[in-house]
Formats: sequence, structure tokens, C-alpha cells
Amino acid sequence: MSMKSFLLMFFLVLSAFSTVGFFSELYAEPEFWTSEQDTPTPPEAPSIDTIKIPNSYLTASPTPVVVPVIQAVSPTPTPVPGLKPQDPTTAALFSVVVPGAGQVYAGDPLKGLVVATLFGLGLWQTIDNLSLQQASDGTLHSKNEDLGSLCGLATLVIYGYQIQDASDISTQYNKKNYLTFNLGISPRPNARLAYMF
Repeated sequence: MSMKSFLLMFFLVLSAFSTVGFFSELYAEPEFWTSEQDTPTPPEAPSIDTIKIPNSYLTASPTPVVVPVIQAVSPTPTPVPGLKPQDPTTAALFSVVVPGAGQVYAGDPLKGLVVATLFGLGLWQTIDNLSLQQASDGTLHSKNEDLGSLCGLATLVIYGYQIQDASDISTQYNKKNYLTFNLGISPRPNARLAYMF
């Protein structure tokens, strides 16, 4: 079979399938639209001349825009007369020397009393449990080394916490009452504020 005859046969088969497909579509269309699942014909579009713009559209105001309410800026708060600012460093130093004294200085005497009591109890239990006692055979050993070490660790945690807490209470007191702590240091005009290394 030559190439020409093969192409001719291919073209005829392709044409036959196309023709059969075309006629089958024509034949299937009437049955499709008359079936039980018939889709209703959409209504005709109205002509442009019959569309009438309602009067409400012509007289309506523009769409309102929601604008956020602007609050008036409150004036700068002023400190209560007679109150003095508290130095956070002084409060921390008081707590270093006497546990609980920084809280009393910062204005929270109840917390200072609780901290001092907890520190005192922890220190007493640490010393008591780590105290040396003589055994019957003449050797020295601590009363309860594990409990003494645990109490000592808890006492150190309380001691560190109360120093930081005294400084924080003092800072919160100043913020709550709109007080600022000033060390009285003011730079000279045109002074360099950067450190030279």
C-alpha cells in the first residue's frame, strides 16, 4: 500500500467519522430538549429602552463612610502634690542590707513583713539543719544535710527575689503616681553624651 493510498483512506475514514458525529448531534438535539430534565428557556432580556431608573437612585445620598471617633487627647498627667519619687536603686540597696526593708521603703510594708518572715524562717532552718552535732562515736556530722541545703537554696531564692521586687515596686509606684526620679545630673550645653572607648 502506497503512502498516497494510505493518506486517502485515512482522510475518508476521518471524514466518515466527522459526518456521523455531525448527524448524530443533529439527531440528538431534539430529544435532549424534550426530555424530562428539560431546562427552561431563559426569559428574554428587556430592551434598553424599557429600563427605567428608579427615582430613589437619582435622589439617594452617597454611601455613608464610617469614620472612627477621635478621642480628645488628655492633658499630660501631673503628679499628686506632696508625693516624692522613690529611687529604685535605694529600695534595692535597703533590701540587700535588711531583707524586706526595700518593700517597706517602696510603700508596701505588708509585703516587706512577709518577705522578712520567710527569709528569717529559711535562714533559721538552714542554720539549724546544717549545724554540726557530735555522734556517740565522737565524730561530727550535720543534723540533716539534705534539708539544710534545700532550705539554704530556698532562702537564696527569696533573698534575690526580694531585692528585684523592691526595685520593681518602687518603679511601679513612680509610674502610678506620675513621678519621675531625677538624679539631678544635667548635661552641659554641647556636651558629648557618648562614652569614648
